[in-house]
Amino acid sequence: MSQVTAALREYAESLEPEVIGGYHLTCSDEAEWECAEAFQQLFGQVLLPALKSSRRAVFRTINLGARYETGAIRTADRHFSVPMSDKGRKLIVAKVNSHVALRQAGGEPEYGWLERYGVESPCCGALASAVDEESVAVSVKLRKLLRFDGADRLQVLRDRYVVSPHTRALLMAIINAQIQSLLIAIDLREYRPQGPTTFLVLPCVTINRSGPDTELVVGRFVVDATGPTVSTRYHGLDNDPARYRVRYEHGRLHVNDAQWTG
Repeated sequence: MSQVTAALREYAESLEPEVIGGYHLTCSDEAEWECAEAFQQLFGQVLLPALKSSRRAVFRTINLGARYETGAIRTADRHFSVPMSDKGRKLIVAKVNSHVALRQAGGEPEYGWLERYGVESPCCGALASAVDEESVAVSVKLRKLLRFDGADRLQVLRDRYVVSPHTRALLMAIINAQIQSLLIAIDLREYRPQGPTTFLVLPCVTINRSGPDTELVVGRFVVDATGPTVSTRYHGLDNDPARYRVRYEHGRLHVNDAQWTG
């Protein structure tokens, strides 16, 4: 997980912006503390402007299922719009972390279950409740979100002939991270930031494990608001689980579709 954050830091520094801001979207699950700590300490505390007494902090959204709240990225941008020179540029890095637990089931990796305080529980529990058609409010919101364009991704995920039950929770987490990041990019289309600004939105999936957590980067959105118009570019996995292929090489997880490998 530190490698992903270090790469983000190096990328941000290479652009030489005058101001750098950070936004982090995570699930409320206590298992995500490693993820939050890595981004805060290795990115925010190093690159962001000081809030007070040399303490730096990223803007955060923490809720069940890591759901993007419309307007959050705009608020984050306004918070980090510190005074700049006439030629200054701002970079806002938005890191989106969905998450899933990993366990070994008879030697085969299985996603979606975490041994928590001596008892196995779903992880991410909010995403699992959406797949299982629970009627609680967060489950309804997540199901609606997953069908935002009319595609029934949940039906695909439930089809054991299309998606292995052992990887269902992983693919659900990937789709959630990708769609939440897409919502951020959409929220920025009609927004004019204070000063020339580039937004980097990185959808990621935390892999919660008994050892140190790891992380899968599933794409990147670049929203360029440095000129008179706003442009958006995306490179990464799409949000169709039927196209995903999961494989392992030398113990490393790879997920690919027709256009990209994560």
